Amino acid sequence: MERTLSARAPLLASIVLVVTLMASSSGIAQNQTAYEGPGIDFEYPQQHMLFLKGVEENHFLDRNWTTITGLPSGSASFSKTSSLTLPTIVDAFSSPTQEPFNFEGNISVRLFASLESASDICSISDLPLGGPLGSETQFSVSLTMGGVSAISSTFTEPIVMNKDRTDPHIFEIRAENVNISMNSGEEIRLSIQVRHECAVSGTLWWGTYDARTGVIFDGHIVETELDVIVDQNRMARIEFTPFSPWGATDFTAQSIELVGPMPWGEMRHGKHYEDTWVDHFELPDGFSKGEGNRTVLNWITDQPLVPGDYMLDACLILSDQDPGETCHSWVLLRFSVPADKSPILGSTAAAAIVFMGMLAWMGASLSGGQLPLPAYGAIILLALASSVTAFSLPDIDSENYRKGGAAPNFILLSHDPDSGAGSLSDLLDDSDVAVIGLFTPGSPNAKRQMVDFESAEKLLSIDGLSASFAQIATGEDVKAYNLDDFSQEVNGSWPLLLDDGTVGKSLPSGPTDSVFVIDSAGFIGAWSPGSMSPSDIQSSSKDASFGSGKSPLVLLSMAAGLSLLPLLVLSMPSERKYEAPEEALIPGVGIFMTMWASSCGFLAWAIPIAILSSLGLGAHWIAIEMILSIILVYHGVSMLTRGGVFEIDHLSRFLHSKMGQKYREWRDNKRFSEDVYLGLWLAWLSWLIDPSMIAQGVGSMARSGLLGASLSPLMLLGFGVSAGLVVAILRSVPLLLGKYATIIGLLSVGVRPRAWGVSIAIMGLWTLMSISMGPLASSF
Repeated sequence: MERTLSARAPLLASIVLVVTLMASSSGIAQNQTAYEGPGIDFEYPQQHMLFLKGVEENHFLDRNWTTITGLPSGSASFSKTSSLTLPTIVDAFSSPTQEPFNFEGNISVRLFASLESASDICSISDLPLGGPLGSETQFSVSLTMGGVSAISSTFTEPIVMNKDRTDPHIFEIRAENVNISMNSGEEIRLSIQVRHECAVSGTLWWGTYDARTGVIFDGHIVETELDVIVDQNRMARIEFTPFSPWGATDFTAQSIELVGPMPWGEMRHGKHYEDTWVDHFELPDGFSKGEGNRTVLNWITDQPLVPGDYMLDACLILSDQDPGETCHSWVLLRFSVPADKSPILGSTAAAAIVFMGMLAWMGASLSGGQLPLPAYGAIILLALASSVTAFSLPDIDSENYRKGGAAPNFILLSHDPDSGAGSLSDLLDDSDVAVIGLFTPGSPNAKRQMVDFESAEKLLSIDGLSASFAQIATGEDVKAYNLDDFSQEVNGSWPLLLDDGTVGKSLPSGPTDSVFVIDSAGFIGAWSPGSMSPSDIQSSSKDASFGSGKSPLVLLSMAAGLSLLPLLVLSMPSERKYEAPEEALIPGVGIFMTMWASSCGFLAWAIPIAILSSLGLGAHWIAIEMILSIILVYHGVSMLTRGGVFEIDHLSRFLHSKMGQKYREWRDNKRFSEDVYLGLWLAWLSWLIDPSMIAQGVGSMARSGLLGASLSPLMLLGFGVSAGLVVAILRSVPLLLGKYATIIGLLSVGVRPRAWGVSIAIMGLWTLMSISMGPLASSF
């Protein structure tokens, strides 16, 4: 029994020990401080090294870890000397410091020495009293830092050596509480003298994994700065600045993980889950110069980040640390990516204002007499439909750029003083498209754009497309000298322009890294944050030459959405019943007359827009859109006050009079005018939904060479036909409701146009405020 208990005792002790360690480990993990917000945390090595290297008389101190081998890369032999003479066997200097620094801490000099071969002769011949018959070995060490002595002729403990290089003796000297400052360009000097009394020669070794003769610094030497800049497109630019007295080469590698979104409390170094891991960075995308002319390593994310809390977990490899370890130092940066800034007034507010405005008008109209209940139902339906359309209105905000608008016609100074200035007009002269890269100084995207542009230029030349390229450095602190190095890489291939942020703010990306493809009419055909691949530039340039995809099919696709719902209410029948023509007319005459009238109403609006954009007035498009907004308000007020627009009424009568008599008799001017108005309202709604549809679809094509100029009238005609087809479809839908649509339509014939006038007047005012807010805000 005693033997059994005796045998179990070690096992029980082991179990208790394991459980204790697990509990301790768990407790440590639980006691780690949970982060509560943004900030930075880091850990640097406690020790730093200067390794003795070199051969024969060429000794030097180096920051790189010694060769991982069992064979020494260098040595210094010494023999029996007189106790009165201490020969210098090592006199080594470090490379000059590149930056001033102050060291506070302890310094050790560790030496690895042995006999040339293992022997006990020194031990046998050593006498405790010393003297000529002693056999001890002792080193005298001096260390200066920038001419200031840290260790002065200090002796190691004497050792009677008996080992060879496979198991060398260790001699060490330690200086505590050292406080020395060094300026840039100064050196550290290590001088070693030896007193060796044994008859067997000895050797000082260095350059092996386990014999790393050199200087050990117990204290702070290196540091880093890790920062992230998130632009308004939520693209993250990571900046890493390493600092070492001997330069950034002390940091041989880095591995950075971008993780998130995740709660602050779950952020830990080395803790990365697959579902929150975003990106991995190693080799930098580019370099820039920071404070004190330090080298800054830069990375850029490929995609915008989702709003939320993130961490950058950087693992750093240092040249003087054990290469067998995978992370010598780490930095953890916690930051937030904010959600997109809310506009001053969003489209939801516009929808509410339109709806409430129409209801308010309906309430005010009650004072003049009551209307039939179906008429009020029609107004409510129109108010609901109009509020849906109002969701397509632009936000009212301080941003200069209006979605679907033209690019600003900038005139910017060139980095090359001989070139003077560059403008968008110059770039578009004799070119089908202009490809413009916007970047902030020091961003890796500048070079990425340059490489993409060079490849895209070749692809476009193969396709026979004429394209102009330019890059613009943007930002409030842009200086010409910031671009000196980059301009040499561009080497005059295209203009390199300077912007203080004004032009950048007028573009959809803001003053951040981005690429734009601008068509010949001055409208933005496509853009991408960061850079744009050569294939995307190629395809976008082709599209820009033919309207950037703005074709009559876009107009037809609108009929499948909800934004044209008001036209369904306005399309309700105004006739009690359908009357067949008394004389024989062409088959489907009703549809064709509806399409003809509505196409004319649409083209009455579209033709001036097409002409203005074809003339290259994109540079003044903001002013043109303001005028359009005012005209829309005028149309709304005119419909509200008199039930029609004078110019459209005159156009309707003119078009109706040009038709054959039997057609005029079958469809009177009043019914014909309704279709003309529906075409006009379709034009206005399409402008609110897609502001550049006609300007790009027709104007850009007209300015893209002889072929485009010849095809642009056909494109405009195609838009007119599509508009007529859309109105014909909208006219047919209420008929599916049978007599109910007829009753509502008949009882609200006079009130629907006036209620619609309230809606479009509000929409026009809203659009005018949206367009003018940006320029007004930028002027203050």
